Amino acid sequence: MARPLSLIALVASVAAMCATMLLGTSDAVPAFGPTGPFLTLHVSPSHAVVTALTWFAALSAGAGTLTGLYALRHGRLAGPGRLLAAGIVTACVFALLPPIGSVDILNYAIYGRIADLGRNPYVTTPFLLARTGDRVGVLLPSGWQRVPTVYGPVTTAIQWAAAHVGGGSMARIIFLLKWANAAAFVGTAVLLDRLAGPDPVRRVRACLLWTVNPIMLFWMVGSGHADVFAVFFLVLALWALRRPALAGALLGGAAGGAAVAVKASFLFPAAALVAVAWSGPARFKRSAASALGLLLVAGGGYLLAGPAAIHSLHTRLGRKKDRYLPVPDVILDHHGLYAVWMGLLAVALTAFLWWRSGLPLTVWRRLPDTGLLPVAVLAFGTTLVSPLQYPWYDAMLLPLLAVLSMRPYDRLDGLLVVRGVFLAVMTLPGVRVDGYQHLAVRWLNLAWLLIFVATVWHGTRRRPEKPPVAEPVAELPVAD
Repeated sequence: MARPLSLIALVASVAAMCATMLLGTSDAVPAFGPTGPFLTLHVSPSHAVVTALTWFAALSAGAGTLTGLYALRHGRLAGPGRLLAAGIVTACVFALLPPIGSVDILNYAIYGRIADLGRNPYVTTPFLLARTGDRVGVLLPSGWQRVPTVYGPVTTAIQWAAAHVGGGSMARIIFLLKWANAAAFVGTAVLLDRLAGPDPVRRVRACLLWTVNPIMLFWMVGSGHADVFAVFFLVLALWALRRPALAGALLGGAAGGAAVAVKASFLFPAAALVAVAWSGPARFKRSAASALGLLLVAGGGYLLAGPAAIHSLHTRLGRKKDRYLPVPDVILDHHGLYAVWMGLLAVALTAFLWWRSGLPLTVWRRLPDTGLLPVAVLAFGTTLVSPLQYPWYDAMLLPLLAVLSMRPYDRLDGLLVVRGVFLAVMTLPGVRVDGYQHLAVRWLNLAWLLIFVATVWHGTRRRPEKPPVAEPVAELPVAD
């Protein structure tokens, strides 16, 4: 019974999302001028209608994913190939419809336009472009008008390419960006299916957490957030590092560097790829190759972008408006103290997660399915304590959780699904968010974090006296 209920809830969630996008400009779908080539009915529904639709979509998505995971644990499997195909089709449909849930993609288009006009998007703000009367610039949304881009050079290159092809049309630039997001989402889905190996249970789990997860489809493709590119490169790095050849380690490091060059918050999980390379044969050479690829792409990219890129990112960290974890003002007012505070929290949570995994540093690399454990632990340890908490940030976490089958991490998926739902409800309809939603999510997220820590504490086994011996991760079979 659980499996058909899961499918019904997932389909209902996707249908509600599509309906909201198709209805046209609203408190969920931003205005961006002439809408061609997007498919839209230009109905412009009320705030109450789009809030009901988007909240229903988020709740149905959570219910469908949770019941699907329940059915999976009780041996009732859906076909992984069919789920993969359904996710690909849904991503393409979402790319045809107007953006939803935030105005970020409009800013992406403007930053790309700035770059295409020969200006520096790390210095020139959307407001400055709008003052010139540019056809794209005058459509700037209300938020981030005086903030230069805070994304890495790879993101800027993607935005420039979309603006270069799209020309002076905001709609065409956004349309191209959404199709780029859809391609990255589908690429990640295919790579996760490969990483899951031949086991149909693991393949279905990867589909439920990513490929047919309406929450991820909504934010990564429907809303068009740039995080999807960083996720694609990070998963590509994990796939490349499963290859024993030295070239695989170099490609893995380079892909990890590209993830950092998309979004700087991927720095720590990408740096952990060097440890993943250590888990295979010829570990000294592989780790060195991985580190080299990481430094060349990430370091070289930011060097080309110049110091303005770092300054823009530093300014973003000082913004107080959208901090969703309580941080004392005395810390926020001093950037140096804030950096120390966040570093200590991240180190503490990372150390706790590793400790509760029960794996000594001298043993973990010899055990099956733990090669990506350093990446997962650092991703969770740095993301969950960040005061910036948005539902699309979980795009970094769910793919790692999807292919990490060792306990207790294979039992945390339900918690991440619940987190995605309440963060979505507290963020939607997106274009206009009531103040109480921002206040509520701060304390809900803190409560969730405490529950997460308690679950990890009570759900893990103690460190075994004699850990089992298994083949290296690099020699595990990989599905064709």
